Amino acid sequence: MLRAFILGVVQGLTEFLPISSSAHLAIVLAYFARDLAGFVVALVAPGRIGAAEAAVRRRLVLLLVLASVPAAVFGFLLQDWADKQTNQPLRASVWLVATTAIMIAAELYARGRGPVVPVVAEQDLAGRTGQVAGGPAGGRVAATRAAGRRAPAAAADAERELERLPSGKALGIGLAQALALVPGTSRSGVTISAGLFLGVSREAAARFSFLLSIPAILGAGVLKLGELDAGGESAAELVVGFAAAALAGFLAVSALIRLLRTHTLWPFIWYRLVAGSAFVVLLATVRK
Repeated sequence: MLRAFILGVVQGLTEFLPISSSAHLAIVLAYFARDLAGFVVALVAPGRIGAAEAAVRRRLVLLLVLASVPAAVFGFLLQDWADKQTNQPLRASVWLVATTAIMIAAELYARGRGPVVPVVAEQDLAGRTGQVAGGPAGGRVAATRAAGRRAPAAAADAERELERLPSGKALGIGLAQALALVPGTSRSGVTISAGLFLGVSREAAARFSFLLSIPAILGAGVLKLGELDAGGESAAELVVGFAAAALAGFLAVSALIRLLRTHTLWPFIWYRLVAGSAFVVLLATVRK
């Protein structure tokens, strides 16, 4: 029972933090309960939230569906290959180090580009400061300065940024999620990195990444239901593991979104590099 609890905690943390996880034991729906409820209402009872709000939420649902297609297609075609890679710990450890290059490149690109100011935040600030700063030009300058002081955007701005996310960027993030089939590749790490490359703010990219993970993890879980009996765990152990993973995953999602409002992915990059390198050395030594 203790083993199931510990494995569940580890799974819950590593599934959502950008340090990679291969198993899919739990999905944290509680953190996005409000978003998911809004999606359902927009689809079945749009009158309850108004036509405009329902249209916004339906559009986000369509973006998530569009972005989920690449992972579904590649998952169907390459799942057997991915499972074989996962069963080779040394190779998975090498991939853990190698795929960190994507996160490094994304952070270096984001640093060179400067802080991302969501379009919605820029528009709001411009409207507030245009008259004070002396017309449209002065408003843009003042808005840029003010946005720099408050970037990354607050949670409300990140949500509104997602509502206006172009379909091309959503599909680009979805294509990046398909790379998570490679063992050692973090789903959240690679999708957030793709968002940075596409000019999406870190918090908005993280929120979209986690929403996008719901159908991916749920689909993978359904495909692997038949493997539960093969593991030999009792029903009680499965329940404990699921509950532990769900709680740990909820905390991981909440902590990461809060962290990315003011910090970068570098702490996770260094962890992956150090841990991955240690795994490679240890496994190579054991093999000898």
